[in-house]
Amino acid sequence: MIKTVPEPNAELLDEQDVHQDVVSLTEALEHRRTERWFYDILNRKSVRDMLNQLIQSGVCADEGEAIERGLRTLLTAVAPMNLP
Repeated sequence: MIKTVPEPNAELLDEQDVHQDVVSLTEALEHRRTERWFYDILNRKSVRDMLNQLIQSGVCADEGEAIERGLRTLLTAVAPMNLP
């Protein structure tokens, strides 16, 4: 059995190229994992209902503001000394 190289004239990647590829793939996977995590949370009916209530009442302008203010309120309640 003869083994052949798929691209015989292809240039091999050097160590820096491989490292950069690994870094890029790692970042892409982390980004995708974060997106999935947020999707799973925001897909919960109870969370969507609470966000809609805050927006409809005029307390918050959008989902981002509601989430940020909610987290800040929770952090203030449980660890007031740790606020930035």
